[in-house]
Amino acid sequence: MLRLIRMMKGSKTLHYPPRVRSFSELPAFSLLRNLLLFVCSLLTVVPAEAHVSIGSVSHSIIIVQGDTVSYYLNMSPAAAKLIKQEVDPNSSDFQDYFTSELSVKTWDSECQLTRIDKAVPDTAGNWIVHLLYHCPQKVNDLTLTSTLFLDLDDKHTQFVRLAPPDDPAKSLREAVLNASNTTFHIPDVYTGGSASSDRMKSFFELGVMHLLTGYDHILFLLTVIIAMNLMDTIKAVTAFTVAHSLTMALAFLHLISLPSSIVEPLIALTIIYVAIENVYATKVSKRWLLTGLFGLVHGLGFVGALKAITVSPDELLLSLFSFNIGIEAGQLVIIAISIPILHYLRSRAWDRRFCRGFSQGAAALGIVWLVQRVLF
Repeated sequence: MLRLIRMMKGSKTLHYPPRVRSFSELPAFSLLRNLLLFVCSLLTVVPAEAHVSIGSVSHSIIIVQGDTVSYYLNMSPAAAKLIKQEVDPNSSDFQDYFTSELSVKTWDSECQLTRIDKAVPDTAGNWIVHLLYHCPQKVNDLTLTSTLFLDLDDKHTQFVRLAPPDDPAKSLREAVLNASNTTFHIPDVYTGGSASSDRMKSFFELGVMHLLTGYDHILFLLTVIIAMNLMDTIKAVTAFTVAHSLTMALAFLHLISLPSSIVEPLIALTIIYVAIENVYATKVSKRWLLTGLFGLVHGLGFVGALKAITVSPDELLLSLFSFNIGIEAGQLVIIAISIPILHYLRSRAWDRRFCRGFSQGAAALGIVWLVQRVLF
């Protein structure tokens, strides 16, 4: 016995790692929880109108004749108000503003702004300004670089098209200019190109960007799929896509209409409802029915960004189709990124706790947005 005691006294003390008492003490869960809290804190400062990705709007028609370029700028009431607040239309500063913010070139030679004609604003407040440019030689190719209004509204969107002199209503080429795309290049101003292809590309890009900057829609989508398996996710996303495509088409065709003061709070409510269901419901396999219903509301939110855009009846269906395909492409990007992450989370022991924590954060954000949209 004495020998055994001496041996025990001379041995080194063994240290065992502390026992983890709950999932919340696991390092991986703690990291994800802290990351989630950080993201939620950032999202609380996102503007209440999280769907709006287009600000003021202007439409322009370019007509080329020999060595002159006529630039007809049709400003919406919001755009007209912005520029009138910045410069006096009757002063030399008005022409200086266009000279500095709008560049017209042919074969790398700068065309000079020689005259500005200002029309009287119409009853709706739209204001047309005719800018006449003289180029050093006959214009064959044309490069337009425009930062008009972007210093006053960084979300300003300008719809530009090239038209033949004998038919200004016809489009030879088209482009959408904004903060991320300020240049419109036309290799041949006489043959133009495919205006339909230009329109499809422009409205597709608008749809993608509108989805990726629609933080409330992204949060709703993630809150829907975080508690579902792959097959249920496919059904829910399909129902949501069909529903929002339907109401977006009807609203774009002016067959239905709801003010954003109603639509935006309803979108926040859809986030809150799904988030609470994730916390308390034990089964969400029939959620596709609910997401279909909520998709009708989100479709009205999507089309809200296009209300200020003037589209002729001939361009309507192609523009709507391209914008909607852009929305779906952006949605697929979000889902493609999310599914592998969610698959990994579902293999962890703390999957259910993470789902509840994420949903509680989503509900809190939904409540913040709801209060903002109702009271402010």
